[in-house]
Amino acid sequence: MTAQKPILLIGNSVSKETADALRSDGRFDIITASIGKFDSDEPFVELMRGQEPDFEKNLARLQGAKVYVVQSTGGPVSDNAQHLMLMANTLKEYGAAEVTAIVPFAAFMRQDRKFKNRFTSLAAGLFAKQLKASGIDKIITLTPHSKAAMQLYTNVFGENFQAVPTTAMIAADIKGRFDIAPDELAIGAPDGADKPGDEGQLRARELVKQVFGHFSDDLMFRASKIHTGVSDTKITSFDGDVAGKDVVIVDDMIDGGSTMVNAAALLKAHGAKAVTAYATHAILSGNALERLLMSKPDGMTCAIDKLVITDTIPGVREKLDVLFAKQPNLAGRVEILSVAPLILEKVAELEAQRAPAQQQQTRRPGPFTP
Repeated sequence: MTAQKPILLIGNSVSKETADALRSDGRFDIITASIGKFDSDEPFVELMRGQEPDFEKNLARLQGAKVYVVQSTGGPVSDNAQHLMLMANTLKEYGAAEVTAIVPFAAFMRQDRKFKNRFTSLAAGLFAKQLKASGIDKIITLTPHSKAAMQLYTNVFGENFQAVPTTAMIAADIKGRFDIAPDELAIGAPDGADKPGDEGQLRARELVKQVFGHFSDDLMFRASKIHTGVSDTKITSFDGDVAGKDVVIVDDMIDGGSTMVNAAALLKAHGAKAVTAYATHAILSGNALERLLMSKPDGMTCAIDKLVITDTIPGVREKLDVLFAKQPNLAGRVEILSVAPLILEKVAELEAQRAPAQQQQTRRPGPFTP
């Protein structure tokens, strides 16, 4: 018996590059959805709109099906998050047995803890509960912000929450871009060196290991920061040998851009030959792109020479197009990596785990089997 393909539903907040790669992969039974808002600004989802004559056939496809829903929850966060939940809930209402949400960027991850003498929202845990309540059984996301945020999701989903790091993809890009030698390259995070177990520092250490094939403190730089505003920061300490080297800064996300710019400026002040900033999630609020690409702390040279990001937040493409239309000379200084290979690799892993169970269900006993 031929195994039924898992169903794939691609949401309205997925980059074109990643969506095209998923559609053309061949391992999915792809369904469509009309995703939008009524004139009243109320979000809605309708599965397989325009296929009303095939309702019974499509209903049979959904009965007991395993479905992957891909949807990022970057801006507009409220709309994209609500649409994700509506897609999952609608699938369950019409018979899907299991819904796995692949969320390249999960919003609210920074709202993961309480602060002394402040009454702040704890949206990371709340959003995890909302996703579960909507009918999502498993959730996969890329490079979460912190261990605290991951724990909040684990509290809700248990082992059905999986965080996929982008470190290997970034390491491969670095090895194809730079001379990988200790006297030519240094790697580090833009902050967190003063915090034991900081997720950004751990990420940078793992990147060093994957790029150089081993870990040594001498291959890293270390920096610490303080917040001077909601999206503004100041570097407070620095250590590392970067003089005359290409230097890579790696972080999980870039929002306002000040942390990256400040770290890059300090690296240049310590003699770095060139600075390349890598980030998985390009939130890029306000004028962050201009700040990242045009800031010249010494008045002469840009702090960041190259920006490499992924497409976990699809809106970044539009922001880049707007900027490049005004400043075409900046176009060569930004590159976007597609996360489609990571998603497909994780799906293949999950389907391989599921295959033995499917074989057991479809196996028929022989005539002499007791």
